[in-house]
Amino acid sequence: MSGWDAVVVGGGPGGSTVAWRLARAGARVLLLDAATFPRVKLCAGWVTRTVLADLELDAAAYPHTIQPFAAASLAVGDGEHETRWGGTVSYGIVRAEFDAFLLGRAARAGAEVREGVRVRAVTVRPDGVTVETDAETVTAPIVVGAGGYGCPVGRALGDVGAGEAVVVTQESETRVGAERLRALTPRFGTPELRLEPDAQGYAWYFTKGDFLNVGVGAVGGLPVKARLERLLASLRSAGRLPADLALTPFRGHAYAVRRTAPRRVAGERFCLVGDAAGLARDFSGEGIGPAVRSGLLAASAVHEGRPAAHAARVDAEFGRPDGLLARLTRRLPAALTLAAARLACTSDTLRRRLVFEGAFGMG
Repeated sequence: MSGWDAVVVGGGPGGSTVAWRLARAGARVLLLDAATFPRVKLCAGWVTRTVLADLELDAAAYPHTIQPFAAASLAVGDGEHETRWGGTVSYGIVRAEFDAFLLGRAARAGAEVREGVRVRAVTVRPDGVTVETDAETVTAPIVVGAGGYGCPVGRALGDVGAGEAVVVTQESETRVGAERLRALTPRFGTPELRLEPDAQGYAWYFTKGDFLNVGVGAVGGLPVKARLERLLASLRSAGRLPADLALTPFRGHAYAVRRTAPRRVAGERFCLVGDAAGLARDFSGEGIGPAVRSGLLAASAVHEGRPAAHAARVDAEFGRPDGLLARLTRRLPAALTLAAARLACTSDTLRRRLVFEGAFGMG
C-alpha cells in the first residue's frame, strides 16, 4: 500500500473539491488528470451563488472572469421571455480559468496534483484499490472517480448502464471583446436560451466579459449537429453572428442525466462524483453545482472512512431517479410532454420557479 489515503481521478470542480476538502482535513491525497491545466472544458459556463458558497469562494475575490447577472431569457418559437430578479442570481465564468483556479487551490491545501496522467485501469483488491497509469501503478484504500462521463473509475466500478439518458452537446467559446459583444446583443452579460422545437434540449448564446459561448444540447431526436446548424443559421440571420466573427471550432461532449438508476455511485472502496455519477441536472444539464456538492459529500464520507455511505447521501441530496414522479414523467405521451415544457417555459411563474430556479439552480 502506498502512502496515499485517497486517489482522486479527475481534476474538474468535483475532483478538485474532494481533494481540497480532504487535504485541508489532513489527508494524503493524490489527484490525477489526463489533461494539463488550464485546459478547454466545454460548458455554457455559469455558477450559482450556492456553488460559490459550497466552495467558500467570494466572487469579489475571484481573480478571473466572473460576470454577475440578475436576468435570463428563454425563447420558445418566435417569442422571447425574460425573467428578472432583484439581485445577482448567478455568475458567468470561463471554465478553463475556473477549473485551473480550483485545482490550484487543492494543491495549495496539500493535495499532490499530477497533470497529463491518464488512468488506464482501476482494480479493487482485498487491501485497497490499484490505479494504473501509463507511468506507474498507485494504490490507496479509496479511489474517487471525478473524471466525467467516461471516468475510468465509473467504468470499472460504477455499473454504468446502457439504458441511461445521455445528453450530447456541441459548443464553442470565443474571446471576442466586451465592447463588440455589447453591440451584438441587448442582453449582454445574461444567458439567452432557446428551447429546442421538440423540447428535447435547448440552445444558448451567452456573453460574459470578453467571451461568447454558443451551443446546443439535446437528448435524442434530431442529431445535435443538425440542431447546431439550425441555431447558427438563426443567429446569423438575426445579426448575432456577423460574417467576420470567427468562432473557435465547435466541440462535442456527452453526459448522463439521472433519469434511471444505471450507476452505482459508491462502495466500500470508491465514490463517484459529478458527471461520473450521472448527477447533471435534468433538462438544464447544469453540472458544476452537482459536481461540487457531491464532491463535498464524497469528501465527508471518505474522511469518515465510510465511502459506501456516499450512495445514500447522494440519493438524499439529488433524489432517487427511479421515484414515483420520475416514473410518471417518463410515461407521459410525447405531445403532452411537449405541451407541458412549452407551458413551463412561457409562464412567468413556472419559468422562474421550475426552469431557472429549479432546473438551473438560479435564485
